[in-house]
Amino acid sequence: MSAVVSAADVRRSRVRLFIVTMLFLVTTVNYADRATLSIAGPALSRELHLDPVAMGYIFSAFGWSYVIAQVPGGWLLDRYGSRLVYAFSIMVWSIFTMMQGWVGFFSAGTAIIVLFGLRFLVGIAEAPSFPANARIVAAWFPGNERGTASAFFNSGQYFATVIFAPLMGWIAHAYGWRSCSS
Repeated sequence: MSAVVSAADVRRSRVRLFIVTMLFLVTTVNYADRATLSIAGPALSRELHLDPVAMGYIFSAFGWSYVIAQVPGGWLLDRYGSRLVYAFSIMVWSIFTMMQGWVGFFSAGTAIIVLFGLRFLVGIAEAPSFPANARIVAAWFPGNERGTASAFFNSGQYFATVIFAPLMGWIAHAYGWRSCSS
């Protein structure tokens, strides 16, 4: 094995490092967005007088749509490419997450429906994210580096919990639950 590394290999390595870092950051934001309702939920349910059953439906809306949209999200990625689908996905899920902060303007019954709908839409919008990560890793990393690259971007979900859960908890406490969602 040669100790000489070509300039092309170094450039490829830097690009791959950039790509996996971007996947890590997007995954971190993805999981931070998912956690907003968990952090804001107790204050939101108190203010809007939502019972645990209503909160259960609201919390489950994301999971239902995420499961339903995984395969169509993968198809969209194959059809239109990771760059376009992922960019659109990030913008859409961010808008729907931000809109959750506005449910306080509705009565309890309407707030439940609106919040359920928004969580459902966040799940649909986020569904392509992990298939996109896998597709990007498969395209940019040789087989002997894919496990490490996948582990790196997957760690973003736990990094988000470590960083954003306490931060959003403080924001919700200091500024109210709406600040956490918008």
